[in-house]
Amino acid sequence: MAGVPPGKPLVPELDFSSQPYGDLSKQFDKDVAYARSIIREKLPVLSQLNTLLSVAFGTNLTLFIDARASDSPAKLLESHPGDGAEPGCRVTLRPETIIQFYQGHLDPRYGLFKDDFLHDTAMSKTSIPIAIKFSDLLTPQGPPALPKAPSTFKRLPTPTEDTAQFKRDIKEFGYGLIKNALSPTQVAVLRKAVEEQAAGERKAGVARMDGGADATSGPNQRLWVLINKGDEFLDLLDHPLIDEIVPWLIGDHALLHSYLANITRPGNIPMVMHTDQVAVQPPIRDVVFGVNIMFALTDVHASNGATRIIPGSHLGHVAPADIFSIDGTIPVEAPAGSAFVFDSRLWHGTGPNTLPPGSPDSERPTIFMFFMRSFIRSQENYSLSLRPEVARKLSKRHRKFLGFCATGTVGGQEGYITEGAYFDRKEDCVGTIRVPHEPYVPGFVNGA
Repeated sequence: MAGVPPGKPLVPELDFSSQPYGDLSKQFDKDVAYARSIIREKLPVLSQLNTLLSVAFGTNLTLFIDARASDSPAKLLESHPGDGAEPGCRVTLRPETIIQFYQGHLDPRYGLFKDDFLHDTAMSKTSIPIAIKFSDLLTPQGPPALPKAPSTFKRLPTPTEDTAQFKRDIKEFGYGLIKNALSPTQVAVLRKAVEEQAAGERKAGVARMDGGADATSGPNQRLWVLINKGDEFLDLLDHPLIDEIVPWLIGDHALLHSYLANITRPGNIPMVMHTDQVAVQPPIRDVVFGVNIMFALTDVHASNGATRIIPGSHLGHVAPADIFSIDGTIPVEAPAGSAFVFDSRLWHGTGPNTLPPGSPDSERPTIFMFFMRSFIRSQENYSLSLRPEVARKLSKRHRKFLGFCATGTVGGQEGYITEGAYFDRKEDCVGTIRVPHEPYVPGFVNGA
C-alpha cells in the first residue's frame, strides 16, 4: 500500500508475490500519461501563468508549458522551446501528485512543500508563486481567493480576560488572546524548565534545531514531546483554559495532537505560512478540526519572532499566493503570561527574529499544546514515544488526552472499546496460542 512493497513472507504458503492484481512496474508510465492529459486539458487556464514553466517527473522526462502568450491557450511542449528561452519556473513533481491536485485530494501548498515546513525551500523565490499558481490551476476549484488585508479590519483582537469576547474573536478572526493566563511565578517556573531542557538537549547532542537553510540547521530550537520532559509540563495540561476552549471548539473527546516548546532566536528564517489542518487531506476548509494554545513565556513582539498570522483566513477557500513570504501578515504580540489561541485553519507561521543575539528578550520561548478531534491521527505517536516512567504517573486526564481512553468505537485495547474505559500499555497482550482444533460444543466453558 502507498508504494511500500511487501516484505519476505513469514509463512511460505502465504507468499502472494505471484498473484498480482496489476503491474506496478507499469503504473508510473500510466501516471505520467494521465498527468500529461491533465496538463493538456488545463492548457486554456494555464495561460494565466504568463511564463515558460518546466515540469520534471523525477526522471529524464521534462515537459514544458509555454504560457508566454497571455491572449491564447498555453502550449504543452515535449522538449525545450526552439527560441532558447529559459523557464521562469521549474518544478519537480511526481505524476501522482499532479493527479491528486486534479482530483482535489491534495492541497497544492502542502503537496509542493510538505518537506519544507521548518526550514527554507530550495526552490527559487521567484518560482514559488508561479509553482503554487500552476498547481492551484489544476484543482477542481481553481486558485483560492487571497485573504483580506489586515488593514481592512476595523479592529483586531487584543489580550483580554473576558472569555466571551475571546471566543467571539476566535470565531471572527480565527484567533484570540487571553491576558494573564499564567501568573509571573508560573511563567518563571515554565521558562526555567524550557530553557534548561533546551540546554540539556543541546549538550547531549539531541537538540532539534530549525529555522535555517535546511532540516538540520538554524538557530531556533523545538522541544518535542514535552509530556516526557518534566512534571511542569504535565501540570500545565491541567490548565483550565483547555476545558474552556477545546470542548467548545472541537468537542469533548479531542486528543493532544502535539505538545512542544519553540524557542525562536535571532537570525532565523521565517517559517512557511501554513495551517494546522495539513494532516486533513483531502483538504476540508469548512470544518475546524483543531485548536492550538500557545503560552508566551516572555513578552512576544514582532522583533523577537512573534507568530505571523493572516486574520480571518480561517474562513472560506483562501490562501496566500506565496507561503514563503510574510507580506500581508501581522505579528501576534502579547505580554508574558498571555495565551494565544487559534483555529487550526488559520494561516500562520513563526516570524523572523531580528534582534541582536544576547539582547533582552532576543530568545522567545513559547509552549504549544495542539488538540485535534479524536478521529484525526495524532502528529506524535505517543504509544511509541511515551517514556515508561512517565506513563506510570499519568492522570486519567493525561491518559485521555493521549488517546488511552475509548471514545465511541475507537481507542480500545484487544477489542475492548467500552465508552470511557481507560487503558495502559500491556506487555502481555494475547499472542499465539495453538492447540489442535475441536468442533465447538454448545455450553463450553471459556478456559476449561
